[in-house]
Amino acid sequence: MTMPCSITGDLTIGHAGFSPAPITPLTVNVLVLGVPPHVTGDVIAPHVLGLSAHPGTVIGSTTVLAGGKGLARMMDKGDCGSLILGTGATVLVGG
Repeated sequence: MTMPCSITGDLTIGHAGFSPAPITPLTVNVLVLGVPPHVTGDVIAPHVLGLSAHPGTVIGSTTVLAGGKGLARMMDKGDCGSLILGTGATVLVGG
């Protein structure tokens, strides 16, 4: 499904009660709307629920790549289940 690209500054919206968390972009040689996009392997900061906390990593598209890594889209998930926001609304990413 085609969705807006996730870019630097977008957060995860958490999962199962865990808090939202920022994402650290690893790609610096590709820009979307003037900032690095989020790609597979970007680090999701630790997110918290009560006394429990854990980090995650982004899982992006398997067919649309930036710097050889899958671009993340709105509603993609991290390996921990956290949903990713995508505010790059003028850049739509499929597959």
